[in-house]
Formats: sequence, structure tokens, C-alpha cells
Amino acid sequence: MESISTKELSYTIGSKAILNNISLNVPEGSIYGYLGRNGAGKSTTIKLLLGLLEETGDKIFIQNKSLKQNRTEILASTGNLIESPCFYTKLTVFENLKYLDIIFEKGNKRIDEVLELVDLQKEKKKKASALSMGMKQRLGIAMAIFHDPKLLILDEPLNGLDPQGIFEMRKLFQHLNEQGKTIFLSSHILSELEKTATHIGIIEGGKMIFQGTKNELLTRVEKDVILKVNNTEKAVSVLHELFYVSQHSPGKISVRANDDKKFSLLLKTVIENGIEIYDIESQSTNLEQIFINLISKNHD
Repeated sequence: MESISTKELSYTIGSKAILNNISLNVPEGSIYGYLGRNGAGKSTTIKLLLGLLEETGDKIFIQNKSLKQNRTEILASTGNLIESPCFYTKLTVFENLKYLDIIFEKGNKRIDEVLELVDLQKEKKKKASALSMGMKQRLGIAMAIFHDPKLLILDEPLNGLDPQGIFEMRKLFQHLNEQGKTIFLSSHILSELEKTATHIGIIEGGKMIFQGTKNELLTRVEKDVILKVNNTEKAVSVLHELFYVSQHSPGKISVRANDDKKFSLLLKTVIENGIEIYDIESQSTNLEQIFINLISKNHD
């Protein structure tokens, strides 16, 4: 079952297309990382999912229900943090959550529970205006999860957090996910999404250029093996018909070997041609490099 799905969702402002036939498929129980450069359409997508922007058709479905026809019910079971936290600056941290409690009637126990989750219990009596940027972000997340929603939609939830805060938020997201919550989040901190996300969607110029599990994305990447050999010229000559080869540095060559079979063939070919191998390095590729490669290919 999909927690969020869109059917060729498009959005234009005047004559400018912001989104072009976006079909999101966010599995229930996933942590879905939504990636894209500034201006790619991430925030527009999120605002449409939350009904903050109006789409003309009926192309957004959450928990298999049409957002257009079930807006109130859907939003009641959805938590969100969009761009920057929204709260009453003259109220304390506790009072901001108490204000929410007037609507959701969860009680003081739930307030304390949420403050514990986001590590704001020591600041509960502090006015929101006096909080640091990172603490304000924590309060925004506390307000998003206060009513125990099934779905969280978070736009740059790690803004303003120091490394310790980012680590704690990662653990919180994983904890909430283990409780069965689906988390849809955009973030420019790609290294963090690599640790957290189970699924990835990449948008560029209003179009979806990748969507799938994180593992599917990582296995698509081109991987290079760097060999230190006794004769680089001979190695390049022997290998160039079977592999993409380049001289990495004096005495080293870089060879494209995407899987175990290619790696095995690489070693066999080198050894059978009497080339001595002194060292082997694997050039790993992270999510940030993959993202840049996909964006570049999209513009080729």
C-alpha cells in the first residue's frame, strides 16, 4: 500500500511549468527522501500534498484517499513542518503545545512525552522567541508529531541543527518509523538521507528523474577500481576493449567495474597478460556523488 501517490501531477504559474507529470509512489512505512536542487519543485510538491496550493485535477492520494475529496480527514492524520517552524513566539514551549492540546485533547502527559522525544524538556518554560534556531526546529517537529499522525511531511527538518542535533533527529525519525509512521522528507543534507532514507525520489526541472529504493539507486552507480600496476601503458592497452579505463595517476589506472563479475574478469585479464598488481583500491560513491551524476546526465 502506498501512503502517498500522485498521478502525473503538474503545476504551473502563468506560463511556467513548476511540476511536470510527477508520479510519486511513497510506500507505507517508508522513510522517503525527496531530493532536488533549489527551484526543482520540491517545496511546490509538498505544498500541493498538504493542500496549501490548489491543483486543478484529482491527482493526489494519501492512504488511498483523494486529497481533494477527503482533505480534512487526511490532514487530521498528517503532521508537517514546512520551510520554517510556525508557532506563537510570545508563548513558552509548553504553552505552544498546550495550545495544540485544545484541538487534539491529548493531555499534559503527551506534551511531556513529545518534549522528551525532541529533547526540549529543559526548555519547556522558555519563550519560543528566546530559542536558538536549532531549538525552534525541534519545537516545530514536536508540534508536527504531537497528535501522533500516521504520516509526517517534513521540508528541510534539519535546518539549524548542529551535528549532535542532526544525530538525535535521525534517531527520532528512525524511532517514529519503527512505530509504523511514514516519513516524507526533503533535505539538502544528502549524507544524512543516505543514513536514514529507505526510498529516494529525485526531481530536476519539475520532472522525476529517479524513484525507487535507496539500494536500487546505489546499485545503479558506476563504480571504479584503481589498480597500481608495474606497466600502466600495457594495462590500458589490454583492458580498453573490455572496460572503460583511464590513467588515474603515475603507476595507477582507474577501471570501471560495476559488479563482481566485471571485477573478476578485470583481475583475470590483468594476471593472464603478465601485469603485476601492487595495490587495489575501491573508489566508493556516496549519495551526493550519485545525485550530481544524475543531474548532470539529465542535462546532457
